[in-house]
Amino acid sequence: MLSQRNGQTRLKFYILAVLMPILLVSALFAIMGIAPFGAHNLLVSDLSTQYLQFLAELKRQLAHFSFSGYSFLMSIGDSLVPIYAYYLLSPLNVIILFFSTAKLPIAIDLIIWLKLILCAVSMSAFLGQKYRQYDLMAIYGGLAYGLCGFVAMYFYDLMWLDALIWLPIMIYGLEKLFYEGKGGLYVFSLIVIIMTNFYMGYIICIFNVLYVAYLIKKDQPIKLTFSQSIDVNRKPLGWFLWYSLLSAMVSAVVLIPTALGMLATGKKDLLISNFLFRGTFGFSFPVNLGVGGNDFAGRLAHNPSFFTGTLFIIGTIVYFFSQRISKRDKQSAGILIGGIFVGMWFLPLNTIWHMFQQPAGFPFRMVFLFSFAIIMVVYEGYMQGMFSETKLLVRSGLGLGIAIAIGYLFAHIEQQKMTAYTFDISQLSVRPIVLGFAIAFIIVTVIAMIGVGRHHRMSKIFLGIILMFELGLNFLIATDGAPFGNQQDFERTYTKSTKLIGAVEKRYRDDNGFYRFTVINEPFRHLFKVPYNGYNDSFLFRNHGISSYSSTLNANTHHVLGNLGFSTRNIRRIDMLGGTAITNYFFGLKYSYFIGDHGNNQLTVRKDAAGLGFMANNRIQNLNLKHDQAFTNLNQFTQAVSGDHNQYLVKPTIMTESKQVHRDFFEYRIQFRANTTGPHYLYIPGVRLYDVNFYVNGQRLSTLYSSLGTEMVPMGDLQKGQTSTLTIHSASELPSLSNDLSGVDTAEFDKVISYSKQHKFKLKHQNKLNEHGSHFEGTVNVGRQAQTLVITIPFDKGWQVSVDGKPQPLKKVADGLTGVQLTPGFHRVAFNYHVKGLLLGATLSLIGLLCLSGTAVLRRHWSKV
Repeated sequence: MLSQRNGQTRLKFYILAVLMPILLVSALFAIMGIAPFGAHNLLVSDLSTQYLQFLAELKRQLAHFSFSGYSFLMSIGDSLVPIYAYYLLSPLNVIILFFSTAKLPIAIDLIIWLKLILCAVSMSAFLGQKYRQYDLMAIYGGLAYGLCGFVAMYFYDLMWLDALIWLPIMIYGLEKLFYEGKGGLYVFSLIVIIMTNFYMGYIICIFNVLYVAYLIKKDQPIKLTFSQSIDVNRKPLGWFLWYSLLSAMVSAVVLIPTALGMLATGKKDLLISNFLFRGTFGFSFPVNLGVGGNDFAGRLAHNPSFFTGTLFIIGTIVYFFSQRISKRDKQSAGILIGGIFVGMWFLPLNTIWHMFQQPAGFPFRMVFLFSFAIIMVVYEGYMQGMFSETKLLVRSGLGLGIAIAIGYLFAHIEQQKMTAYTFDISQLSVRPIVLGFAIAFIIVTVIAMIGVGRHHRMSKIFLGIILMFELGLNFLIATDGAPFGNQQDFERTYTKSTKLIGAVEKRYRDDNGFYRFTVINEPFRHLFKVPYNGYNDSFLFRNHGISSYSSTLNANTHHVLGNLGFSTRNIRRIDMLGGTAITNYFFGLKYSYFIGDHGNNQLTVRKDAAGLGFMANNRIQNLNLKHDQAFTNLNQFTQAVSGDHNQYLVKPTIMTESKQVHRDFFEYRIQFRANTTGPHYLYIPGVRLYDVNFYVNGQRLSTLYSSLGTEMVPMGDLQKGQTSTLTIHSASELPSLSNDLSGVDTAEFDKVISYSKQHKFKLKHQNKLNEHGSHFEGTVNVGRQAQTLVITIPFDKGWQVSVDGKPQPLKKVADGLTGVQLTPGFHRVAFNYHVKGLLLGATLSLIGLLCLSGTAVLRRHWSKV
């Protein structure tokens, strides 16, 4: 038993506090076979589609000391500042420098491994230091916190874990501030939390207000009301507000540019539906109080992952009914724990806590605060002897078992069959065997807790063993079904793919041009056991593309590309699929590279592509794109560029149209006659094409077009008057398709290309664009017909433009792209990107640091007076 206060006991405590999570987390990684403990890697969910690619870019920038605020590797171009702030600012990311990009998944595994351990160590140290009792139970609290339900479900969103590491340290600093007036540790740790991930920093700042209320209530004199107690504590409250403000100010160098960057995304819009007066989960939620409440399949939609170990769930119940706990302590704990619970359940509060947006998957992102709170109060109650109340322990265990059983009952009642990519169900994992495990752990935990209450030393050790097995089992169930990758296959395929794509880029590099790639990399896609779209692979292979997937995607990028036919599921994604002859030309998509599984590679080089920019008629400045009207938008886009009213897209004549209902699918058959010569396309707006198969004249199209969004589906090049038959097999009913076909008039569009080729923007030093995306320049010859230079990057006020050395205002053109008004003649145009808000943020940070220093000097002076 570690309950002494001497230095030797403290040393043993900290050794165990470090060794136990190392052993437990290492054992879990070994059981799952995760590298370097096994052959697999953790490239699942967002780790495979975002973090891998963003960390690869960070590794390159760190290695070359070449940092750019703007990147042309992110879709058609975007600011990197929100990517840094949301995904990449953890100090532990420096580990990636010691690994090649091919071995980057191993570095990610090690970062996660280390973060899980540090979460546990941080919590154990907090409990020991806060209560001055260095007990095994504090180490158990650290283990429960480091592997709580939130961590088990979301550990692959590794940028959130830094907040969990620093939360106990910050709370200890907050108590030092509240009770002793010492704000240094609070300020430092809060700044670290905010700067490593501003999103979690925001969530924790709300929690800090709750925690201060908890402290005020806990110290409230019996004869005073809560409002009177607030008045008594005006001084510590004032210091709390002041130091919190200064922490935000010091973090402003990150916060201000990030906030401005996030306002350029689609997440700035507030939806009334997110503030309706209703709850966010139902009576099935107690399932998550027991072990194994969720598995990997339910990671995007589930009840709050409350699980923190049966020991601490039962302990929380005991705490509120124990005679050894004062009424005031129960009230203060009720404010803290109840406030978190209500904040998760009540939709308006839940939305506010999630930064005024409902999460697109991974719900209840503040639930780790619940785990933190109950571990803390249970440890406090344990030290006050509440485990000695045997009858209460038994009743609490019985009550928890009944609650979990009721939760499973409601989960079965509410449960719906999970259809592909539909996540609107309340509870997925309701397996009877898991319920059996939960009840078994309740029984043995209660028995061990009774032994601990009677001071049986072996009972405390037994309780720890139970908890470790339980936490491990919950972690394994939470990852059950996760499609872990094979690390050796990744290294081999990545290395080969890099050589193939790099060879194409080197071969076709043009110093006067800028061209984009679409790369269908079948071997790389097949590394993953779930559909993989390669959204951010441009960062991995250093090629300019179209696609992107991140929480920071520029709204203008999404608006323009989505409305011109490129595939999109939501405001965070743009796919490379969906190009047409029109968009391929104007967006510089000169190369399409198909890399096959068996060396059957195919490179398509289009004859003409506009590159990074082209001249357009001034009508392009007033173009408005319409939602779900891609053909109309493409036609009007081309008309605006050329300044005429010609029809560049022509609908075919529908000869016959039929629909048949089969047992497992709907069959649609359309026979049509082309009314123009050129490529023809199908576009079905507002429908996910998952599990939809297309056949043109009996030939099945690639399954690539059976994806998760709506995009242009190519029907092939047709001659005017040619008759073709389109057949569609769909698992769900589709809307009328007769208006969803159109063809590009090649002859008319070639006239636009012919004029545009004479007035293209000729980029200088395009080879440097990947490393220095914030600065580029080129030349252009402007005619009288087209005097607006269109640069195919999203409109961003951070760009400053000079024409022939003189500043020129930036214009938003094509409803979301970057434009510059020019006069006829030859011009040199230079673009320089300045991170919006960086100067203001740096100034506020400097002021904050000066205020902190001034505060420290003044307080030292006042203490001597």
